Amino acid sequence: MSVDGDYEKVLEDTLKEDLEWLENEFTLLFRYKQIKTKADIQLGNKILDSVIDNIKSNNNEEVLNLLAITLNRIEQSFPEFF
Repeated sequence: MSVDGDYEKVLEDTLKEDLEWLENEFTLLFRYKQIKTKADIQLGNKILDSVIDNIKSNNNEEVLNLLAITLNRIEQSFPEFF
């Protein structure tokens, strides 16, 4: 494997970890809040926008598919953020 291949694998693994963090963060922040305030919605959207901006610059199809899957799971649990 070349250095470029190693870099791509490390980058992909890091992005996968970011997606796991994103899902866990939403669970920790919002799962037990019965009513989400405007500030909660703004915070959640800011987190989503930041992670999406970081990932969408990557042209790796697998990572982009994982992003879509992760966002879908978050949307199922927290539809008010979408």
